[in-house]
Amino acid sequence: MKGLLVVLSIMIAAVVASSALAAGEQSEGIVSCGNVVGAKWVFPGTGGKVTGNKYGVTASGVSCAIAKQYAIKLSSTKLAGKVPGHSYPITGGPKGYTCHANPDANGKLLAGSCQIGPRGTVSNHVFSWGGRPG
Repeated sequence: MKGLLVVLSIMIAAVVASSALAAGEQSEGIVSCGNVVGAKWVFPGTGGKVTGNKYGVTASGVSCAIAKQYAIKLSSTKLAGKVPGHSYPITGGPKGYTCHANPDANGKLLAGSCQIGPRGTVSNHVFSWGGRPG
């Protein structure tokens, strides 16, 4: 079980980091903002055995206070689809930001990111969050 948690933690960290890096951020500009408590999530493909309500938050060009506030708020967002690994647009982020998220096993939010400007463009203002086991 410990091995599974390590693998899942790495996968979740990769989702969060790739969201920020896909937005054109350099890794040295990303700041770890710590964890927040939000809505419950269930990691896909684990039969409901890996769940939690903690999210790790990262930011670049955005204050950790804002990133954490919106990570908590957006954690309860129900997504338009349930395909694991697929990114779905979400609303409710800061004004001027475009937000996307990946679903958990139940179609609720597992990981997400918001940035100024459309997805796929380089942004100097981005934050991400993702479920953290434990």
